[in-house]
Order: sequence, then structure tokens, then C-alpha cells
Amino acid sequence: MRIVLWAVVGMLFALLPLTHWLLRARPTPLRAPVAAALLLWLALALAVAFDLLHPRSEAELYLLYTPLAEAAVLIGMWLDRRIAGPRTERPIGWSRAAGIAFYGQLALVLPATPLLALVAFHEAGLPSQKAMPEPPPGYTVLETGNGCGNGHGATCWRTLYLAGPPDIPTATAADRIRPRQRCETNGWLLDRRNLCTEVTTDDTRIIYRVLLNGTDL
Repeated sequence: MRIVLWAVVGMLFALLPLTHWLLRARPTPLRAPVAAALLLWLALALAVAFDLLHPRSEAELYLLYTPLAEAAVLIGMWLDRRIAGPRTERPIGWSRAAGIAFYGQLALVLPATPLLALVAFHEAGLPSQKAMPEPPPGYTVLETGNGCGNGHGATCWRTLYLAGPPDIPTATAADRIRPRQRCETNGWLLDRRNLCTEVTTDDTRIIYRVLLNGTDL
């Protein structure tokens, strides 16, 4: 029951920018495009929540969802006033309630987002499944694994144990799948943790490991 309650609260929270826009935007050429953009952004977040999409940094998408949706609404309202002029009537009923909730959400999200990002992206985490490549033709997955280290500056990792093509030496097969860029940023904006790739070998196997580090405060 508690999970269902939190799911309903989360959905209402996510729908608030779109609801506010639909209740307040006037019938200008902006109304439909902004609503469509908000719907697409919401659909993306829901697809991740229902495990239909696997971005490298799911937490970053969740943290950015509300600020970007609110920014789209605020810009849309500003352009709405530029096109149609200032409003003369005061909002009433559901429009007024949605407006109060929207600006309350904005006041909450502005200080909370950087603090949540600091907490969420300070510790190491298991890399997303999307960070693991599909083995190219001729390579066989023998085993998979994952784990995390302990202590300050810990790292978490996912590992693929591969067999290369039978007619190619193991070291040569490993070189062929070694990425050109060893480390890159895990997210787009907030998640600045390093996502690194290591490709090594033992006697007969290629060990392809993706590691996600924490960040120093």
C-alpha cells in the first residue's frame, strides 16, 4: 500500500508542470508544441521507470526531469505573454490551485536538486547495463559478474568474460574490442563520475570490465 501511495504522489508530482501549462496557456501557436515536448519528456521518464529504457545514468534523468519541465513551462509562459500580452484575469479554481502547486514545486526543486545530486553522485554505483557492449560477431560470453569495493573512493564494476574468435590469439582479440577512450563522464550534466573501461586477458579469456567511480567532495 505504501509503494502504491508513493507511486501516485510521484506521478502527480511529475504531471504538475504539464497540468499547469495546459490550464494556464492561452490558445497561441506555442500551446501545442510545449505540451507535446512536456509529454515526450514525461514519456521518457516513465519508460525508464518501467524498465523499458536503460540510460547510463537513470538517477540523473530523474533529477533533471522536474527542473527542465518547469523551465520549459516558465519559458513558455514568458513567450505566451510576449505573443498575447499580459493577462487581465486572475486564475481561479483548478488553475489557481495548479499554479500554487507549481511554484511550490519550483521553490522545493531549486535548492533540492543540487543537494540530491551531491549525495547521489558522490558514491560509486553499479554501472548501467547500457554501459556494457554487445560482443561483436565471433566473440562468446562465457560468464558475467559485478561487484563493489569498500572504503573511500570505492569503485563498482560489471564484468564480461569473453572468448575471442578461435583463429585469433587472445591478446589480439582483446585489442580489437578495446575502446579508444578509456574513461568518460557517466552522465550528461549532473553525474560527473568517471565511467572507465579495462580490457585484460588471462590464459584463455578476455576480461572486459566497466567501472564506475565515486567523486570527491
